[in-house]
Amino acid sequence: MIEISDKKNCCGCSACVNICPKQCIIMNEDEEGFLYPIVDLGKCIECGFCNLVCPMNNYSLKNQNTKEIYACVNKDKKILKYSSSGGVFSALATSVIEQDGVVFGAMFDRDMNVIHRFIKTKEEIRKLQGSKYVQSDINNCFLEAKQFLDEGKIVLFSGTPCQIAGLKSFIKKDYSNLITCDFICTGVPSPKIYRAFRDYYQDKYKLKLTNIQFRNKKNGWINFGL
Repeated sequence: MIEISDKKNCCGCSACVNICPKQCIIMNEDEEGFLYPIVDLGKCIECGFCNLVCPMNNYSLKNQNTKEIYACVNKDKKILKYSSSGGVFSALATSVIEQDGVVFGAMFDRDMNVIHRFIKTKEEIRKLQGSKYVQSDINNCFLEAKQFLDEGKIVLFSGTPCQIAGLKSFIKKDYSNLITCDFICTGVPSPKIYRAFRDYYQDKYKLKLTNIQFRNKKNGWINFGL
């Protein structure tokens, strides 16, 4: 059974939720709005899978000798406009979908909460474009990704370094058809604070929020804004 005695020892990746054979673990918000696992003791069979899959408990550095580093930018100006940085994710996603693959990433749901989901068409790439500076809800995406991998599908999984670590710990082995895409990260803002921001503007203008760009380029690449 997984226990969080110190929150610094949990990154909220949801690997434990995905691995639990009895589905007795849920991610629950703390007082600051961050997601942490809660175990239903009445259903828990103490199999220990949650502790074994936790990337914080079983952290290891692999492939430390980086051979090559590239700086990239998407040549399509329209794609670049809706991207946070260089639009590389969109190029990767397009390539994977053209090979009948599946792409996982962060998107907004109908209520503009940030969640992780998968897409299969080029038309849906826009949903995943652009950084969302909020902790996303992984839900059962690790389980879904593994199912696609086992079917032989090419899978592109985009997320925070912690989420990628959780995914790799969950799937347990190297898949030649898996591409992971993370980014330099110094921590994720609280969904609770984000919701307060969202609700403030919806109340102020008496309108439902339909889109957010965290790094809008209306005023240029240097003076970007929300």
